[in-house]
Amino acid sequence: SGLNPVVYEGPLTGGQVTQTSDIENFPGFMGPGAELAEKLKNQAEHVGVEMEYGELKKITKNEQQVLLDVDNEEISARTVLVATGSEPIPVSFDPGIPVSYCALCDAPLYKDKNVVVIGGGNSAIGESIYLADIVKNIILFSHSKISAEDYLLDKLKEHPNVEIKEGVEPTRELVNRFDAVFVFIGKRPATTFMPEELLDDKGYILAENYMTKTPGIFAAGDVRSGSVKQALTAAADGAAAALKIIDYLKS
Repeated sequence: SGLNPVVYEGPLTGGQVTQTSDIENFPGFMGPGAELAEKLKNQAEHVGVEMEYGELKKITKNEQQVLLDVDNEEISARTVLVATGSEPIPVSFDPGIPVSYCALCDAPLYKDKNVVVIGGGNSAIGESIYLADIVKNIILFSHSKISAEDYLLDKLKEHPNVEIKEGVEPTRELVNRFDAVFVFIGKRPATTFMPEELLDDKGYILAENYMTKTPGIFAAGDVRSGSVKQALTAAADGAAAALKIIDYLKS
């Protein structure tokens, strides 16, 4: 549309998808999440998108411009699309052993060692499947009944080195005899830089038709209130939000 978009990335190009060992539900692609992220980045650069790096610390709006504080430098734009996704919820106690929130990143550090996994959703079970081929033994604690898809749970149970304990609240005493703990107990939105009036009670961005109540500030993907939180739907969100932005700028 003849616009000049600039993408500001944080420390990890591609975000959460790069930490997913195996993507199976993205049309036209199957494989490691990091490979999908690289393809998306290369495609954007191929069509002329400028890539910059920096931490977004604050968003404000004056009469004409959206103002961004990126690494303490003020940047102005006609519109901004926030697609910062979410980040892992940390464990609530000090385990006394190394803690990881990414099996793909850290599993090789614990080859042939004994580890704990905390969580019971799709992420916890999927990451445990990946870990099971690398570590010696896994014990998985879920404070409630496992909520992951049955097919994932069945795949995990094929590994004889995995023990599952449901209805057990993990504590320091339960986990600190192992070599590491991998935590997958959910995500929280990456929105600490956003004005509170644009967020719901859980910290996600309220954006009807992808635009917040502040004209010029849009949201897409996992960070948007009501999102499905899948790579596929995040991509669709981005496309729909871009079209809304084009209409907004034309008006």
